[in-house]
Amino acid sequence: MVNFIGIDVGTSNVKAVLISEEGHEKKVAYRKNEPLYLGASKVEQDMTVLWDKVLACITEVVAGENTADILGIGLTGQGEGCWLVDKDGKPVSQSILWSDGRAKDLVDDIIKDKELYDRIYQQTGTQPLTGTALTLLLWSKQHRKDILDRADKLMFAKDWIRYKLIGTIELESSDAGTSLLNIETLAFEGQFFDDIGLGDYKHLISGVNKSYEIAGKITPEIAAITGLKASTVVSYGALDVIATTMGVGAIHNGDICTILGTTCATNIVTNQIEPGKENTRIEKHILDDLYIDLKPTMSGTTNIDWMFKELAEGLNYQEVDDKLIKMKAVPSGVIYHPYLSTAGERSPFYDSNARSSFFGLSMETTKMDMIKAVYEGIAFSIKDCLNFSQITEDSVIYLAGGGAASKAWKQIIADVTNLTVIVLEGTEFAAKGSVMGMAVELGIYETIEDAAREMCHANEMYHPIAENVVSYEAFYELYLTMRLNFTTLWAERTKILKALNKGE
Repeated sequence: MVNFIGIDVGTSNVKAVLISEEGHEKKVAYRKNEPLYLGASKVEQDMTVLWDKVLACITEVVAGENTADILGIGLTGQGEGCWLVDKDGKPVSQSILWSDGRAKDLVDDIIKDKELYDRIYQQTGTQPLTGTALTLLLWSKQHRKDILDRADKLMFAKDWIRYKLIGTIELESSDAGTSLLNIETLAFEGQFFDDIGLGDYKHLISGVNKSYEIAGKITPEIAAITGLKASTVVSYGALDVIATTMGVGAIHNGDICTILGTTCATNIVTNQIEPGKENTRIEKHILDDLYIDLKPTMSGTTNIDWMFKELAEGLNYQEVDDKLIKMKAVPSGVIYHPYLSTAGERSPFYDSNARSSFFGLSMETTKMDMIKAVYEGIAFSIKDCLNFSQITEDSVIYLAGGGAASKAWKQIIADVTNLTVIVLEGTEFAAKGSVMGMAVELGIYETIEDAAREMCHANEMYHPIAENVVSYEAFYELYLTMRLNFTTLWAERTKILKALNKGE
C-alpha cells in the first residue's frame, strides 16, 4: 500500500490529506486559517501561526498510520502575495496576502504608464494586479522600504511550508511564474527588475524548479515531531489553482477546470500562449508542455456566503438548492454582477472600482429570485471568462471547490456555458494534484496520463438543457452590456466616496 500526504495551504483553511496511490482521500486533517483583516483592504498572515497549523494537520493525519507506506508530501497553497524572510529564514513581517488591496493606487498608476504596463504584462503573462508579488514589492519599496531592506528571500505560502519541512529555500515555476519570471522561458531575468526599478532586490529571488520535482527529504526534527520516516520526500509543489487543475485530470489542451471557492477560478489548459494579449493571464501548468489561461475572479463563493447571511437567513444550503432546481432560468429577469471584493475585480477584466449590484428588481421580485440571481451571476462571470479563451469542441468543465456540492448550481453552469460539466469523486483536488506528479517521479506510474486515469474518478455529469441555454444566452448579452457600461459608474462612485471621505 502506497500513500502520499497532500498539504493545501488555503486562505480560509489549511489541510493535510492522506491520499492513496489510487487517488482516494483516506483521511483529512484541517485547521481554520487566521488571515488578519486589518481594514482599508489590508489582509495579512502571521507566518508562524500558519506553520503551526500545518504542522498540527500533518501530525494528526499521520497518527495511527503505517508511516512506511507514506512515500512523500506534495505541497500546494494560496498564491501571490508577499512572503519575506531574513538571512536566518525568519519572517521580517507578516505576509501580505493575494487578496490585499493596499496597492490599488500603485496599480492604477502602472496602468496609466503604458510602457511599464506592457513591459510587465508581456514579460510575465499577468497584468499588474494588486495582490501579485511583483506589485507588492514595488509597493513595499515605496511604503515600507525598511522591511524590504531587511529581507533576504521572497517566497510564497507553500514555499514557506516546504522550507520549514526540509530547511532549504527555493521557488517553483507556477507561483514564481505569476509575476516574477519570463513566462515563456520560466527564467528570472535580472534586467527585468532593473527596468522596473527593483534592481536592488534581485537577491530576493531564489532558484526556480518544476512543480513535480523532488525538493528534498524532511529534516530529522520534522520526522521526530510527526512520526514520519526520515526518508519521506517533499515536492516543490504548485499554486493551488494549478494543482487543482491537475487534480481533476485537466491535462489536455482545451480542458477547463472551474474552482468554485473563495475565488472562482476558471482555468483553461492550453499549449499555445501569447503573453500580453488582452484578457489573458498565463500561468504554468504542472506539465512541461502546457500552460493555463487563468481567470481568477476576486469573489466566488463569498457571494453565496453573503447571500445566505443577508437574504437567506433561516434557510440551509439544501433547502435553497431544492428550491433552485425547480425554478426557471432568470425567473423574473433579475441579474446580479458578483463583484463583492473591496479590491474590485481582476478577471476577466481588471477594475479596482468594480462592485456588485442587482438589476431588474420590482414589486414582483421574490427573495428566491434574488438568491437564484446570485448563483446565475457567478455562472455568467464564468462564461465571461471563457469568452476570452480558446476552447475546443471537445472542451468540458471539470468542477471543483466547495460550491460543486450544489446540484442546482452545477446545472446552471452547464446551461449558462453550454458545456458539459463533470464532477469527480472527492473534494481535495488541490492536494491530489500536488502528489500526482510526485507519483510519476517516484515511479508509481509511468506517465501523468496513467496517474490521471488511475487517480481521477468521475462521479457526476451535467449536460446543458437546450431551453435554458437559449434563455441564458439572451440574458448573458444583457449582463455583459451592463458590465461594460458600469465602468464609468463604478469610477464615479469611487470619486464621490473619496470626495466625501467615506470608505467602503
